[in-house]
Amino acid sequence: MNELDILKLFYDEMKEKSVTRDKVFLTLEQEAVDKLSQQLGTPLTMEYVHKLTDICIANEWLERTTADIHYKYLSLTEAGLQMVIISEYSKAR
Repeated sequence: MNELDILKLFYDEMKEKSVTRDKVFLTLEQEAVDKLSQQLGTPLTMEYVHKLTDICIANEWLERTTADIHYKYLSLTEAGLQMVIISEYSKAR
């Protein structure tokens, strides 16, 4: 589990809904932790997911879209989208 797994949640949502990144807003609370745990086949804590989310925010891969200091209504930035696409296409090779 690393930061790319967080970014991939947003990318998967984009693909599932056939929308661009600016239309996707996710809340990274217990439901997202459960989804990641299931996808990765390993139990995760909310604290760990929030730590990785903070790294994504610091790297400007994710951004807060409200004044909420928690992990609600986060959005994927252009730089974050580039990171996840590079990762996805490098796996395909």
